[in-house]
Amino acid sequence: MNTTRLTKAAAVSTFVITLAAVGACASSNPATPGSAPSVPTTSSPAQPSPTGTTATPTPAPSRTTPAPAPRPSTPAPAPTRVVSSRVAYAWHWPNDVARPGSVSHKQTLPPVPELVRIGVGDHAATSDERAYNRMSFTFTAGFPGYHFEFVEHLTADGSGNTIALAGDGPLRIVFNSAQAHTAGGASSILWQPSRHLGLSRMVDYAKAGDFEGYLSYGIGVHQQIAHSNPQFAVRAYEVETVTSSGQHQYTIAVDIDASAR
Repeated sequence: MNTTRLTKAAAVSTFVITLAAVGACASSNPATPGSAPSVPTTSSPAQPSPTGTTATPTPAPSRTTPAPAPRPSTPAPAPTRVVSSRVAYAWHWPNDVARPGSVSHKQTLPPVPELVRIGVGDHAATSDERAYNRMSFTFTAGFPGYHFEFVEHLTADGSGNTIALAGDGPLRIVFNSAQAHTAGGASSILWQPSRHLGLSRMVDYAKAGDFEGYLSYGIGVHQQIAHSNPQFAVRAYEVETVTSSGQHQYTIAVDIDASAR
């Protein structure tokens, strides 16, 4: 039996399995209900070791090959583990006065929770879950309280000016005891999607205010029949995670029913 050939075949098989594992870990889709939203990871591609040597012609003294410039690299995000997760507001129409879309949290301030990341995801229907779109807001320091409801127009805090949003009847979300800026006044958001989302239900979003501990956003919602005033159900899901460096992060995922109607 040719042991050298078997050794090479085993190495190739191991390399393929490793790439498959990396691809699985790199998914950025939020998790399905009942589990914490997945944390995107970034991995540098593995470099296979050479199995032999090849003679390389020596360049002429008058012609030298410059060394390639170093390629910048982006460090992978620190891995996280889930500390806790829960459904904070089960599926319901948040404008119902008997069960409004509101979640309270006790906080010890300062520091005020800062928004560091916004994520989005489109989830198809499964045998045990409806189709839905998700927008997630990740904070430091703790979970802020928040309220959400459908409104006719998104207005800017303070000025009251209308903020144009694609879609119909936006969902307005107001976080209290929260901000999207640092103590120095710079934006605290490290990553957020482009404004025009183009999902099946969530099509646009915009910030409406960030002042004195109140942070507000609006999500433009697509209706298949314009001006039909459907009562879309909304759900809020909370996940606390901690990085390998010990930093706690608090994610509030807001889901909107995307079932065909």
